[in-house]
Order: sequence, then structure tokens, then C-alpha cells
Amino acid sequence: MVAVSFWHNLTCRRICCGLVFTVAKGAQLARVTVFLVMLLWIHSACADFIAGTAFFLNKKGEMLTNRHVVQSCKVGSILVKTSDKVVHRARLLAIDTEFDLAAITIDSPVSAFASVRTVPGSRSVFVTDDVEDVFSSGFSDPAKHNFEKQYRWGQIQPGGSPHAPPYVNILRMDTLPGASGSPVLDYHALLVGVIFASSKSPAYDPTRLARYGYGDKWILIHNLNAIVKFANRYGIQYYKWDQLDTKDPVFIFGHADNVTGLVLCADAR
Repeated sequence: MVAVSFWHNLTCRRICCGLVFTVAKGAQLARVTVFLVMLLWIHSACADFIAGTAFFLNKKGEMLTNRHVVQSCKVGSILVKTSDKVVHRARLLAIDTEFDLAAITIDSPVSAFASVRTVPGSRSVFVTDDVEDVFSSGFSDPAKHNFEKQYRWGQIQPGGSPHAPPYVNILRMDTLPGASGSPVLDYHALLVGVIFASSKSPAYDPTRLARYGYGDKWILIHNLNAIVKFANRYGIQYYKWDQLDTKDPVFIFGHADNVTGLVLCADAR
């Protein structure tokens, strides 16, 4: 998550001129800038807003993100830009207190979503406690990158608390604020976790988190133990997959792109 201020007029003009999206509004589609999208929902020419990442967890259009991405959103102001450049209204489904997780929905069916990795021949989630190469897509440092999706390879490292609450794996990856809520996929293009914070230490220490300055350091992810527990708690549908066929990086890239969306909302603080 990252808080972006539009109070400076030059910033407003740069974003106005540089970004054009399609807004879903009933049967009509209008091409407008991000700035006008924010005008539509925030009713203010220059306003603070929150940007983060979310990803589809099922075909109903329900998405997983972080609690800290949406907990300060002004009611009715959540927007999601999907991979087809359409901006949807979104509504909050659940905010958790045990994990830094939340669910939102665009109330529209989708064809691509992240599937939960399970142990072959089993319905139990497959959570590693060893080194594993992974991939993530999200909106790292969104203002700098013109609100375009960023793609990162990284590596899960030993440590954390993968099999006990809060179910955290430690990841080495170059990423920045705005990537909060990004899916972490394995080489089978299956979901293994969701980014929620960075750490100043390679060991998991809740007192040493740093959400506003990730960079190339220790990234913390809630793994599938947390995701499944959260989904079951709030009745969020998800799909499991146990066919661990290695996928081409281009396929993983495309799948991650299709399931990931940009979250924007007005900051109510």
C-alpha cells in the first residue's frame, strides 16, 4: 500500500495527462483519466488516496488483498483496475484481525484467478519451509511507474513461521510500497502466498516491519495456511490444484498479469 497525495497541481496534471483507463458504468464505457476516476468517486479535485494490489481468488470476481490496503478506505470509494484496463467499482467483503488480509469483490465474473497449491494427491495446502524460486506481480511504487504493473522474481528463504500463526514465509525480492496485496506464484503458476510487509531483519519480528520502504530486502508473505484459514472464515471461495507441472516463465507472467489488479480508494483518515 502507498498513500499518494494529489495536492500539488503539477502532480495532478502529470497523472491527468499520462493515464487513460476505461470505466465500467452500466452498459456505457467512457474513456477517462485516473484523475477523473478519482473525481467521480471522491468528489474532490485534489485528494489523498490509497493505492495497493489485489488478485482474483475465484471466478466470481472476489479478490484477496491486505487489511492495511483497504481498512482506511472511504466507504464506497474502492476501485479496481483489471488487466483489461477496465476500472470497476469494488466493495469490501471481509477484513481480518488475525492476519493482514482482506477480501473485496468487483461483482463481475472473471476467467482468470489464482489457484491454491496443494500436495499432489491431497487436498492439503503445500507450504514450503525451504528455498523456493517464486514470481510476483503488483503495483510497486505506482506513482513512479505511472500505475503500471511491475513484475518481480524472488526467492523464498528458510525461516519465518510457515506452519504456525501468523503463517509467514520470508521472501527476498526487490519491491516497493504499492506491492502490498500482490500474489506470489510458484513455477507451476500456482498461488503460494500474498505480500503484506517488509522486514528490517531476515528473521520474522512483528516489531520490525517496514511497510513504507521495501526495496531489495526481506519481504514477508502470508502463506497458504493463512489464506485458506481466512477464506474459510469468511466464506470466500477458492480453488485448489495439485498438478505440479512446471510452466514456462512467459505463461507465469501472463497468468499473473491476468489475475492481478490495481486497488485505489479515497483515504478516509
